[in-house]
Amino acid sequence: MSFKLANQVIEELQNHGFKSYIVGGVVRDRLLDRPTGDIDIATSAKPEEVQRVFPNTIPVGIEHGTVIVRHGKQSFEVTTFRSEGRYLDFRRPSEIEFHESLEADLARRDFTINALALARDGNIIDPFGGKGDLERGILKAVGTPAERFQEDPLRMMRGIRFVSILGFRFEETTYSALVENADLLEKISVERIRDEFEKMLAGPYCEKALMLLKKTKVDNHLPRGPFELQLQPDMYRWSALATVEEQWAGFLVRNQAEDPNEWLLVWKLPNQRKAKVNRIVTLVRSEIDFTCTYTIYKYGLGDLQASIRVKRFLGKQVEIEESELEDRFSELPIKNRAELAIDGNDLQKFFKQKPGPWIAEYLEKIERCVIEGKIDNTPSGVKEWIEKWQRPQERD
Repeated sequence: MSFKLANQVIEELQNHGFKSYIVGGVVRDRLLDRPTGDIDIATSAKPEEVQRVFPNTIPVGIEHGTVIVRHGKQSFEVTTFRSEGRYLDFRRPSEIEFHESLEADLARRDFTINALALARDGNIIDPFGGKGDLERGILKAVGTPAERFQEDPLRMMRGIRFVSILGFRFEETTYSALVENADLLEKISVERIRDEFEKMLAGPYCEKALMLLKKTKVDNHLPRGPFELQLQPDMYRWSALATVEEQWAGFLVRNQAEDPNEWLLVWKLPNQRKAKVNRIVTLVRSEIDFTCTYTIYKYGLGDLQASIRVKRFLGKQVEIEESELEDRFSELPIKNRAELAIDGNDLQKFFKQKPGPWIAEYLEKIERCVIEGKIDNTPSGVKEWIEKWQRPQERD
């Protein structure tokens, strides 16, 4: 996202008499010299006023004060300064009041490091000391920590996610509120907790975050908790895992999950992701030879490479490098059964037999022989092998 384009949006709002600032996580990440994502803008303009200023807008959440402004082929969420009433469902405020105070808007944020605003001239507006907390590596709730967590208990998981991503530690009062209010996480949907947990697994300081989950007993209130982790913070390098599926697999094997699928069901992972994690866990726990040509064909490049990364993450020896595995896979005569020179219909015609389980058995034999270089993958090569070694009268 472009700060230049964002400042053009801010300038246009200011030209119409409205206060406007870049706010939120993007300010934090810029101060930390980290990659920045979406740029959010807070303004004193009401949603309908924002729509009048800009010709290309999307009213995504007008009742909450948010309008998407399309500018320079980029999208910016522009939200009116607001304060919030009591949270009745541990997620949404009972009422929202629009006003002109940036400080009141920042006061509703979760942590001081997220309660920062960036003016168009580069000045940082920091009413709650977030810049100092960034420098000290501290996570401190805005205002009264217990109130922030009781408004939306997911903020506790979000804080632990920041521990994983930034390596920060909780300020003492905020830490105490985390321990005292952890049970409120049971009121939060599994999907919301899962999303934060997956972001936590992707952090370079994930081990520190997992230790915090255990120490605070927050894990007692997570889906399928508590954890049974053997904590060895100097051993596990979470940055070595490339995908969320690998991260789940590493976590489940470390957690000694007897039935990974049970965990994944409780955590409500999407079916495709769940299947991928199960395949990786199975391969990691198996004793298969990763150098075997047929193994490389059978399990495929993606699952095997993922399994190698997880095995190494867990401190296990692997007898083949990922680059060699990739070369071996590229040299396979076929990559899947659909590439065989003949199919089931050809076998039926050749043997003049009705369809049945025997077709799958023959195809598997042919497939393996092609992979092992015993048959040329051509119609004539396969038929010659059948005629020589698998004559009809010899079939079971």
